[in-house]
Amino acid sequence: MIHFRIEWLAGLLVVLVSGCGGQSTMGLATTPEEAKATITTALEAWKNGSRQNVMAQAKPPVYFQDDVFARGTSLSDYSIEGDGKVVGAGISFVVNLSLKGDGSKDNKSRKVAYRVVTRPNRAITREENMP
Repeated sequence: MIHFRIEWLAGLLVVLVSGCGGQSTMGLATTPEEAKATITTALEAWKNGSRQNVMAQAKPPVYFQDDVFARGTSLSDYSIEGDGKVVGAGISFVVNLSLKGDGSKDNKSRKVAYRVVTRPNRAITREENMP
């Protein structure tokens, strides 16, 4: 009887440990190609003077969450580093932003990270404390 319990507990422990860590079994809510195209399109729109509400009303809509963008700061240029990496259900991209000053300040450069998903909606969210 004790031998049976030990085997059962050992088996349970193996199942529990094998389920911990490693890659998530949750599917991606995008593909690398769709994510890169979405972030590129959104950054180009920002650079060309578009606003968040306009992007959210587009067909299909893009929901772009970034406080700097929301405050109306203009984007003069950007560069995306690499092809991104899988984080959770999305793809995370490191982006170098060149933001226009307000007249009293010079342009500012910032390195930020954005997580992108394309299903069920195209959404871009700024990742805090990243990269």
